[in-house]
Parts: sequence; C-alpha cells; structure tokens
Amino acid sequence: MKRSVSVIVPTTVSLERAPLLGRALRSLQEQQHHVIVPIVVANGTRYLPEVLESLKQRQDIRFIYLDRHSHTEARLAGRKAVDTEFFAFLDDDDEYLPGAAQQQLGAIARDPSVDVLITNGYRHESGQDVVQLADVPSLQRDPLRSLMDFSWLHNAGALFRSDRISSNDLQGPPAMELTYMALKLALTKTLKFLDVPTYRWYQGTPESLSATKGYRAAEPEAIREMLKLNPPAYIKRRLRRKYAASLHCLSDTERQDGCYRAAWRYHLRSLASPYGIPYLLYTRHLLRPKRTGKPAASGRSPG
Repeated sequence: MKRSVSVIVPTTVSLERAPLLGRALRSLQEQQHHVIVPIVVANGTRYLPEVLESLKQRQDIRFIYLDRHSHTEARLAGRKAVDTEFFAFLDDDDEYLPGAAQQQLGAIARDPSVDVLITNGYRHESGQDVVQLADVPSLQRDPLRSLMDFSWLHNAGALFRSDRISSNDLQGPPAMELTYMALKLALTKTLKFLDVPTYRWYQGTPESLSATKGYRAAEPEAIREMLKLNPPAYIKRRLRRKYAASLHCLSDTERQDGCYRAAWRYHLRSLASPYGIPYLLYTRHLLRPKRTGKPAASGRSPG
C-alpha cells in the first residue's frame, strides 16, 4: 500500500545554499514505493531570483515563500500546508538515504500507537560517514534522561503522524529548537526509535545557523523555556546545570574576544544560578584581562 508523506524543506535559496537544496530534493525524488510531497519553504531576501523562480514553476513540489528570514517560521508554515497522513523535515543541506521513506513508513505503520518515529542517520564530516546515534536501545528505554546527555532528535530523523502532531507541538525558541522539541515530544507523545540510518547530515556547510554567535547567545533563554515545560525533577536539575554552563561558555567566549563587559555580565548571571558555584574560580580570569590590543572597556556586547 502506498502511503503519502510531506517533507518540509526550509531554505534561503541563497548562492551558498541553492546547490545543496538541489541535492536534498533529488534525494526525495529518488524515494520509491511511497508518495513523497516536498514542501519547499523559501524564507528571507537573500535568494537567487532565477532559482526562486524555477522553484515556483516546478510541478513536483509545493512552494511557499516568506519575506522574513526565520527557520522556525518556515518550519511552521510548512507544517500548516501538510495534507498527508505523515510529515517530516529535511534541512536543505542534508539528504535522505535510498529507501529511507520505505523504512520509516513501514515501521510507523506497524505500530499505530506511535506518534513520532525517530531514526538513526549518518553524520558526514571530513569525508566520512559516522553513525549519529550510538546506542538506540538506551534512547528507547529513557528518552528524557538520554536527551540530557545527547540531543537525539535531528531534523531529517523524525517522521510524524499528522493527526497527532500539530503546529503547537513544533513551536519553540529559535535556539536549541530541536532539543526543546525533543523534550516536549518525550513528555507528551509516544516515541519509537528505529536503529536504521535514513539520512545523511552534512556538517560544516555554509550559513550554518547553529554556528553563529547570536544563536549561542540565545541558548540560556532556550533552556529556561525547557524548564517551563515542567519536566521531572531530575531533568530540571540537569537543565539548571546546563543553564549555568551555557552562561559560563558565553562569558568565556566574550573574554577571549576581549569583550570584558559582556563577559562579566554573563559570568555574574551564571554565579546567580543555583549551579553556578563551580565557575567562581573563573572570576580571576576576568580580574586579570589578557592583552588583546584593544581597550577592554570598548568591548561589544550582544543585544
């Protein structure tokens, strides 16, 4: 029996990303035995006009354009356009492996209780494929505890039942959105983990959002949002430790950049948290600024 799945592909269609988008879409076209409906959501104004126009004209995809550059809003816009039994996501710089849809749909169809199927995949770095999830059985046994050690949800590694996963289930902070979503799903939905690689995640591609300074600066607030989901006490403790650690990392990054005002601000916030004591000795590095060739007082601070 052929089943239908919508695959949402957010993209900027920029000079750097357009060639990668072509690879991602080809990997969807090559899926057999089931109906794949790519939903391409272009967002922002950095697009290549000729590529954007060609996407509009294609009959084998559904195309949406958003003026504002926002990966999160693009994902939600794609979800609202879904009219198939299942849906999934694929970053424009990644790809589905041959037979991925057949493996995913077969597994979720065999167990009607499953709301979300999580699959394994490959992380492609330095020209080699590395298995992304090393111990899938442990993830199935305790997805919440495992999430505190390793973010097991990847954009291309989840298949959702459309009638059980709404746009509200996908909403979250702009930073750490997959970790937030994984926590939310683990708390409220039935998950199944399948130890079969179905995607290839390419690392080090241009315009990677998670590598930006602004993304990292938003991580503490994202962790605060996770705490608002009211997870079990042992998860709250781990999240509070991560919150203090994220502030400390931001402080150290600013210090190394010579931005001591911002470094102090993050450091004091980390010390004010319940798990900030381990970073107390770090204060000495801020009291003895290293020479960077620029005045410490003129350091920039994040917005």
